Amino acid sequence: MAKQLRVLFFDVETAPLLAYVWQAKVEYVNYGMLEVDSFFLSWSAKWRGESKVLSDVLTPEEAVLQDDSRIVQSLADLVREADIIVAHNGDSFDIPKLNARLVLLQQEPIGPKQSIDTKTLSSRAFRLAYNKLDYLAEKLLGEGKIETDFDLWRDCYYGDAKALKKMLTYNKKDTVLLERVFEKLLPYVKNLPRLVEPETNAEEVCPFCGSDHKQARGYKRTAASTFQQFQCLDCKRYYRLAKALPAKLSTRPL
Repeated sequence: MAKQLRVLFFDVETAPLLAYVWQAKVEYVNYGMLEVDSFFLSWSAKWRGESKVLSDVLTPEEAVLQDDSRIVQSLADLVREADIIVAHNGDSFDIPKLNARLVLLQQEPIGPKQSIDTKTLSSRAFRLAYNKLDYLAEKLLGEGKIETDFDLWRDCYYGDAKALKKMLTYNKKDTVLLERVFEKLLPYVKNLPRLVEPETNAEEVCPFCGSDHKQARGYKRTAASTFQQFQCLDCKRYYRLAKALPAKLSTRPL
């Protein structure tokens, strides 16, 4: 029986930068104009295939003090348990942001982690109007993110208890949508790492869901070898066997 790798979906919500600016339009904010750096307001996470959504959020007192050390630590501890981490725009935002808070707070690093960025998967595989999580969820699932406006972030910044609770609800919904969108993208996208670990080298199961229900679908040829290709009948993703075909078999036409 194949072992499912520990895949963690997660999402973070951060406070805006506080800075002095000369104009209302966007302008460069140099070091001297920055008053308060960004910090975590909340995070949520979910193990693939499990129903429970894990989360943490600042207390009103922590928000006023801009002290996110507790929730940064709790997220980092969880991330260290994962074999693979998944976030939307995670490679450009969530993961670097977590690393930034860890180094500024002088907390232990998360260490090397294999990551999947669903925004990158979408942008490389499809020509869609948008690759935002909200758009993907609306089109693929028929539901989107919880509607918010900047007032929610402002109220959280100043420690409003109701706003922080609403932020956490918003954050948790995003993580649920993230996993569901990922599963919808799974059959179509390329360059995914293995999500399943077979018990033996001889075990021939789908490397993404662990199913042994498969259908032969031609061959996968590299510069040196030819491999039998299958489509998983459960998750619908294509994959190849790890062992190359013997030379005589590899010359058979498709």
